[in-house]
Amino acid sequence: MNMGKRQLVLSALIVALGAAVYLNWEFMDHDSLMATDAVVSNSSHELGEAQLANVPVSGSSNSNSSAQSGNKTGTMSSDYFSEARLSRQKSRDQAVELLEKTITDTKSNEAAKKDAVAKAAVISQNTIQESNIENLIKAKGFPDCVVFIQNSECSVVVKMKDSSQNNATVIKDIVEGQSGIKCDKIKIVEVK
Repeated sequence: MNMGKRQLVLSALIVALGAAVYLNWEFMDHDSLMATDAVVSNSSHELGEAQLANVPVSGSSNSNSSAQSGNKTGTMSSDYFSEARLSRQKSRDQAVELLEKTITDTKSNEAAKKDAVAKAAVISQNTIQESNIENLIKAKGFPDCVVFIQNSECSVVVKMKDSSQNNATVIKDIVEGQSGIKCDKIKIVEVK
């Protein structure tokens, strides 16, 4: 049975996308995905929406010492990075699954299939770029970070020990070098 060029290209793109997702999973910090005492619920919220976990209610009587409070803040920021990576991966997996259904659906027209292949290629490229940027930022001495690339814009949430203009310049140089996104489209959010 002869396969056309389109089917071969489509198959190659699906395999490349699967490989990119797998490599992203392998290079992620698996220790940070360990279960915590945070309650996970399926509430109706937008994907990527910020959520607070394990935060005491304002005005409640809490007898924690300041040392424990400082420790919890550090833990909460670590939890944020883990949760952000996990949320990003879940939403990507869902998007890829929908694109794969469109590509393999015999009822889909050629234009829809081409669009799905193009979107899958963009997701794959973004995944690789985000992983590279995160690794390079950590290599520059930042304790942790998570990168979101979407619509030719980049948001970087980075844990910093101290704020300086030099840090922002280093991060923007890394993002621009790896993704080609211009400095005015890069947002940096600091977590201490």
